[in-house]
Amino acid sequence: MSDRDFKVKVMLMGDDPEGKAFLASNFSKNYFATDYKYTIGLEFHIKSLRVLGRTMKMQIWELLNEERFQSLASMYYRGANGAIIISDITKSNFRDHLDETIQTIRESVGDIPIILIASKLFSEENQAASREKAILAAQNYNISVFTEVSSTSNQNPELIFKKLGEQIIKRIESLPPPRPVGRPSSTRTEFIINNYLKLRLEYSNTNIYVGGRIFRQCKYLLLNLSVPNANDYDEIESIDEAAEKLDSSMERGKIKEYHLSPDIEFWGHCSNLQVWYENNYDSRILHRNLAFPLLKALVNAGDPLAKNVFKEEIALRLASGYPSVVQHLVNQGYLEYLNKEELNTLLDDRNFIKNLPKWFNAFANIPKWLSRRIKAKLNDLKCPSCGSKVSHTLIKTFLDRNSVRCEYCNTNVIQDL
Repeated sequence: MSDRDFKVKVMLMGDDPEGKAFLASNFSKNYFATDYKYTIGLEFHIKSLRVLGRTMKMQIWELLNEERFQSLASMYYRGANGAIIISDITKSNFRDHLDETIQTIRESVGDIPIILIASKLFSEENQAASREKAILAAQNYNISVFTEVSSTSNQNPELIFKKLGEQIIKRIESLPPPRPVGRPSSTRTEFIINNYLKLRLEYSNTNIYVGGRIFRQCKYLLLNLSVPNANDYDEIESIDEAAEKLDSSMERGKIKEYHLSPDIEFWGHCSNLQVWYENNYDSRILHRNLAFPLLKALVNAGDPLAKNVFKEEIALRLASGYPSVVQHLVNQGYLEYLNKEELNTLLDDRNFIKNLPKWFNAFANIPKWLSRRIKAKLNDLKCPSCGSKVSHTLIKTFLDRNSVRCEYCNTNVIQDL
């Protein structure tokens, strides 16, 4: 057999999150080979290693919340060449959980190599009994390797992955060559968020459906938030700010650079929309170009939650004063959804007033009616301490992003509103 490269998919799973994290972090120091963490719900690790004289690129899928994303299980397992199950074998339900996990693996991808890792063998009293229980389970399920791992040990986790790699190569080389296939059929994996929103993987594309109808809108994933520079993003309050801070690095063309398969991209969109829904459609979680059109489509489809938060999200994002978001809401006509009373409430919001300097002077497309109402509100500003009217000079100073202190009592007018 010639020296050929292997690209394999390995599932990292089990009921011990600490054990999974230890194994993954010590084996793969990088995410996407450049220290990138992928998305909500799934961590994706890549590592190249030498196995039996071959070069193997191992993609490790670590599911962070198995119960929550159970409806994505078929996509998670699909195409897997091997699996690592990390279990706390001191738990009373150890065998039940292992039975269910291995049965699902076998039904989904066949008799792939599996390594069972025992973790949390803290005391000498339970080590022998627990180890024997795990070994019997491994033999019963024809598991390739049984081993133990501990964050306090001096083990090299890479040896575990190399052992799995050896089993994978032997299995691949023992299988008959694949039969020629004709035109591929549509791949369809469905993830249901709620009664009004779901996603499908169709012909390698992620499609969003609202009320049973396809929702066509540009969508992409935030990929390259590097772990060493994570502190640079502490002050970011929305994905819109992150997108602009990362500039062109979020463009769809960059997807190819990170070698994302359709499955992984689908997973990312599913998990992001799931979190968006669980947080009451908080528009800060999705990019403005997707969040508001999608929220409007959900309102039109009859989603009661969307109806409850739609106007509130418009008002909250306007009050936040982030320039690109305000411009988007104004240019796309979202202010028209707010009635006179709601607009008055927005103009009275002290956060709206405080954040005006972020965008008011720089935004040339403000509707005249809105500009007049904002200027009238500013002209009525009074010092919260002494009640004296704020002068036009101070208002101009404020809009130029400078602090404003009352000419009579020296109170910081805007800060104390």
